[in-house]
Amino acid sequence: MTDCKIQFFETNHRYKIDGRYATSVTTALKGIPKDALPRWAARTVASHALNNISTLADSVEAFGFEPALRMLAGVPDEKRDTAAIRGTDVHNLAEPYLAGEKVEVPAELEPYVRGYARYVEDWNPTAIYDEVIVASRKHNYAGRLDSIQDIPGLGVCLVDYKTSNRIYGEHALQCAAYRYAETMVVDGEEIPMPPVERVLILHIQPETYDLIPAEAGPETFEKFLTAKANYLANVQSGKLKKLIGEPLVREVA
Repeated sequence: MTDCKIQFFETNHRYKIDGRYATSVTTALKGIPKDALPRWAARTVASHALNNISTLADSVEAFGFEPALRMLAGVPDEKRDTAAIRGTDVHNLAEPYLAGEKVEVPAELEPYVRGYARYVEDWNPTAIYDEVIVASRKHNYAGRLDSIQDIPGLGVCLVDYKTSNRIYGEHALQCAAYRYAETMVVDGEEIPMPPVERVLILHIQPETYDLIPAEAGPETFEKFLTAKANYLANVQSGKLKKLIGEPLVREVA
């Protein structure tokens, strides 16, 4: 083990490696175009407007067009944040639940906790590491993986929890980034990232689950690095927008 020089800052959700800011794994994935997001946002706003059409009309009449427009523009972010259920939250509640301990589970999480409990009952995994920070000095990124587990019949597996409606290809890139990090932080000290035999996505759903293999080998890792490079070169700080200047003004003689 070595003294830890990998830091995570809760206030801005950023990492530092040896005093230098590192790109987080999930931030790097912003380098992948997400064609479905604009359609989802448009549908979310339209649904909200139709379901609240009378209230919306009253709001426009009382406060004007611009305040109502700003409210509608914020609907997708509000819906995403309030509906977000973190897989690690489900896991942390499920462990004492399975042990028979008295634990207060929020109503919205109960079906997911039972879904995770079914996974444990079916596969009997043994956790080796849970919720640990991993980092790559070579590629200057860091992130937090959900779990490394010893699963009977499958071996040592990197398991990523997802509670989203669907599983996407970019999730495999995320897992590959965790898998090929060189270092993990355990009890405040750095240790080498252990090898794993499989990478699995545990899709936790109300009352049930799917345990899904993810192709997270070297080729997938290269795709992650490509996404990270695109994020840094083109997406971060609106770099593409800065390529466009202001309209020219023709001088009049």
